[in-house]
Amino acid sequence: MSTKLFAFTSLLACAAARPTLSGRRADRSDCWQTNPGTVFYNCANGYIGCFYQSPCDLPPLPSTTSTTPAPTSTPKAPEVHEITKPRSFNIYVLSEAQHNVQDQVPHVDLNKPADSRTTTTNAMVFDNVPTGAKNCRLNWRSTEANDSNNFFVKGNGQAWHRQLTGFPTKEEIVSYDGLKPYQDPEADWSPSLDFTGWPESPADHVGPALKCGEQVAVELKGSDEGEQENRIFITLTETNGFYLAYEL
Repeated sequence: MSTKLFAFTSLLACAAARPTLSGRRADRSDCWQTNPGTVFYNCANGYIGCFYQSPCDLPPLPSTTSTTPAPTSTPKAPEVHEITKPRSFNIYVLSEAQHNVQDQVPHVDLNKPADSRTTTTNAMVFDNVPTGAKNCRLNWRSTEANDSNNFFVKGNGQAWHRQLTGFPTKEEIVSYDGLKPYQDPEADWSPSLDFTGWPESPADHVGPALKCGEQVAVELKGSDEGEQENRIFITLTETNGFYLAYEL
């Protein structure tokens, strides 16, 4: 064994043999009494105790202090917001004389009279959707009928939606022909809404997902099937009808 290794081993053995340093402060007299011939050292490298030779030039002792990981912050759940009372327009699809007629209304009226094809569909737009809005969805709700809130279904309560790529400006007409520049030819009508039976059960309903934007516009139409009357009528208020839900 080399002289240097022997000296280092002796230092460690001496430090391990100290009986009372953990319970009281050691000084030169303590080292003389407990381990004659040793000297007390308190080194910056972590060696503290009685040693025959100075351990202060040795490599630092490994740290025994455990590090506590920094607490991780819990992701904040996105807030759900809603926009009610969209601008709503009757779209007269059957009568060519009304293909350029604008009719803004405070409700949605999807109407197919008995022994006829569908006469009225709907176009609605939600304005001023905040930048950064995501997970947009066309939801709807119904409440107890009163002077402001009305909702009824006759015949087939199935409805379809199709999102528009934009919406006519205030200088343009919202009509059957006026919507054509904003219809995506590759977008199909989706049978995403069914109002059958719900007028008797006021509740909130989750509707189809929509692409978010500063304006979110959709077309709605009811069923054209059968000889009976198919009609869906619902007023648009703060507590009744369609609303846009989104996360921010």
